[in-house]
Amino acid sequence: MKRIWQNQCSSRDLFKHKCQGLKGRKGNHWQYKSDGSYHYWANKKDPGAIEKSIAMSTVPPGHDSYVEPLKKQVDYYMNFYETREVTDPKIIAKLEKNNPPEKEAVINRPLSKGEIEELEKPTK
Repeated sequence: MKRIWQNQCSSRDLFKHKCQGLKGRKGNHWQYKSDGSYHYWANKKDPGAIEKSIAMSTVPPGHDSYVEPLKKQVDYYMNFYETREVTDPKIIAKLEKNNPPEKEAVINRPLSKGEIEELEKPTK
């Protein structure tokens, strides 16, 4: 099977944070930072989206202006994908050799029994 995601928005803020929304969507650009804060910045293609006349802001969890992650799921690019069956023999041959068929492709497969045993070994 092959999973194809919709394109992620390419906008980055001044600090190089990348938007987690879908490419071409309306509204502010946004991302959740590693500490859980909601970070957003102005979308130049949608000037009406600026929240409270602020061009960029970070809002910590618990604050009145915090946007819960569940509310942003409708815009999160990883929620928009199509799954296709791979039938091309050339692509299947590449996959069987653990060679990604495309530049940005990632191969996900179950672990073998030996790989599982290797992971379960105690670390020294």
